[in-house]
Amino acid sequence: MKNMFRMRKRPSFRLIVGFCCVAVLTAAACFSVACAGEGMWLPQEIPDGVWRDMQLRGCQLTKDRIYNSQGTGVANAVVRVGATGSFVSSEGLILTNHHVAFGAVQRMSTPEKNYITQGFLAKSREEEVPALGYIAYVSQSVEDVTSKILSAVKPGMSPLERYNAIERKTKEIIRDAEKGRDVYCEVNKFSGGSRYLLYTSLKIKDVRVVYVPSRSIGEYGGEIDNWIWPRHAGDFSFLRAYVAPSGKTAEYSEQNVPYKPKSFLKIAPQGLCDGDFAMIVGFPAWTDRYLTSYALGNIEQFQYPQSIRLQKEMSDLLGEQGKTDPVAAVANASRLKGIDNYLKKEGGMLEGVKKFQLVQQQRDGEKKLLADLRDDPKTLEKCRRVLDGYKSLYEEKSKYEMKDLILGYMVERSPLLRQATQIYKWSVEKVKKDIDRDPEFADRQIPDLKMWLTLFQRGFHPRSDRELFKMFLQESANLPDGQRIAVVDEVLGIKSAGESEKAIEKFLDNVYGNTKLDKTDERMRMFNLSHAKLLKEGDSFINLAAKLYDENEKRIERGKIFSSSRDLLDVQWMEILAKGTKTDLYADGNGTMRINYGRVEGYAPKDAVYYHPFTTVNGVAEKDTGEEPFDCPKKILELAAARSYGSYASPDVGSVPVDLLTTNDSTNGNSGSPLLNSKGELVGCLFDGNYEALSSDFKFQDELTRAISVDIRYVLFVADLVDNAQNVLKELGVK
Repeated sequence: MKNMFRMRKRPSFRLIVGFCCVAVLTAAACFSVACAGEGMWLPQEIPDGVWRDMQLRGCQLTKDRIYNSQGTGVANAVVRVGATGSFVSSEGLILTNHHVAFGAVQRMSTPEKNYITQGFLAKSREEEVPALGYIAYVSQSVEDVTSKILSAVKPGMSPLERYNAIERKTKEIIRDAEKGRDVYCEVNKFSGGSRYLLYTSLKIKDVRVVYVPSRSIGEYGGEIDNWIWPRHAGDFSFLRAYVAPSGKTAEYSEQNVPYKPKSFLKIAPQGLCDGDFAMIVGFPAWTDRYLTSYALGNIEQFQYPQSIRLQKEMSDLLGEQGKTDPVAAVANASRLKGIDNYLKKEGGMLEGVKKFQLVQQQRDGEKKLLADLRDDPKTLEKCRRVLDGYKSLYEEKSKYEMKDLILGYMVERSPLLRQATQIYKWSVEKVKKDIDRDPEFADRQIPDLKMWLTLFQRGFHPRSDRELFKMFLQESANLPDGQRIAVVDEVLGIKSAGESEKAIEKFLDNVYGNTKLDKTDERMRMFNLSHAKLLKEGDSFINLAAKLYDENEKRIERGKIFSSSRDLLDVQWMEILAKGTKTDLYADGNGTMRINYGRVEGYAPKDAVYYHPFTTVNGVAEKDTGEEPFDCPKKILELAAARSYGSYASPDVGSVPVDLLTTNDSTNGNSGSPLLNSKGELVGCLFDGNYEALSSDFKFQDELTRAISVDIRYVLFVADLVDNAQNVLKELGVK
């Protein structure tokens, strides 16, 4: 599923809103005891009603045992590492997904030593390999800074002025919080900006690969099975966090030692049974469950159709490159995997939006909300004003959104042009005071920027790069009048849509023939040049980035204006919704730590069909075709045929459970979230959601929404009987 999920079960009139409008001012609530599975709760602020329900459903932990400021709760063992991971030993061992660690494995692979295909196991600490580009963020504290942030907002500010004022105040708060400390701070916005929290973490920069199973285990079923139940993927891997001998965070060094977490999760090798309580802790990237019909309409009519179309083209292009070129196959593997994952996810989300008629549901909900407010003229007027504001905002957005979409794809997804854009922008930003810079170019970000300039080479394939850039140039050439990118037309020498295959090829010959940015040392050298000296280089890609700079900055500014304008409306919209509810509204996912609870449960996707909540190793063997992506390892086939399960079989299913369904609520970023039992012990690792409910990012559906996790018994089975990872099992405390 790749960094994404959702899930659950019960009454479902929670039209989500911003879908919840129907229920908003009635006794109905966005969350209630009857709706157990839905909700992404801040672990440090579990509402009393939610907490009582957790206990009723079987949770045996105390609030303090889930999370505490001393860092010893089960949630304190959960880390952000690309998506989510969790400490599972006192020596900094981290369990996450195979697909979460995939980028690191790709960067350490070559056609001759393809760890993507064969997997990797370090039998000793000395054999562990740097997970290039990976950082582990270990939560330390959370502080409410709402009043500090909003003190920067003055009456009469334009949306852009408001955005910039909040951004500057955020930078000041982060600067002061980090000063003289070995920490990394972030300020996160909740509910459109009605609340801001300061998160302080350790930023562990030395992360190493310990154990990753072969692709035929970790990604069994590939994109065919991605997001589809029944699943049979062993989507797990193990990394390790290292720090300096002093305990301070540090870049990779042979002298570094394993990080000693204050909390790590205990393995429960008995796993779960159907109906058991299940909890997850992770970092859901985003949900949008309070959207109006105008936002949903934009998603249905423009955002997802265009994104799906472009990503399909990108996938086909990169896939073709890899068919005949082993070097391209390795270099493009991580990028292609991510594209294909989001392509299938967004296809499912769009399908769900249409199937469940979410736009019309929301329109009906908004009409009912207005009717219910007739006896409250003041709130009624406010609601009308807010809805009209959303309508105008999305109408304005439509005037430039196609142009901005293509320009954004071009500068951010054409790999070499992205490098040039970042180098050029740094030459502009570096002369400013740190507090005045774009936050992405603050002093604290420069080491990471340099790291990515170096790592770029490991995923760079010249022909693929050129073909991607060509695709975006063709898209630009086909933009309608009024949304054309003037600079692109200028450099290509075209005056209207439809001109120009030859012009594009001629331009590409020139831009790729006169650049040095395809070499790591040249990128690093140019990164250190002043603005004037950089332009003197005459590099073709740098020159193009310079020409595109103003146009791209206008795109970014339009995004800020839209974001700030929507925030102002969102705050008012949430106030309207909250006024009528008598239960707890939870904040949408925004990349911060959340907990969620549910149970093991199957689901009925259509008439006369019921999916049981466990798959087994026998099902893995049944799917085997001998060819990717169903090329089951011979050892597993032998073990399944002999019914040789070791101590990992479940009496309930008569075999080794592989994957399981729970009603947990999750989404992008929850990949790798630990699945915990009622005692807070680790029983699985979440990695996916079910296709039928992908639209749960917008509307949670109790009867359909499910999370898919790899069962801890399969993790142990593979580590023990397939890969002989006895050192890992010993460290996990499993005999």
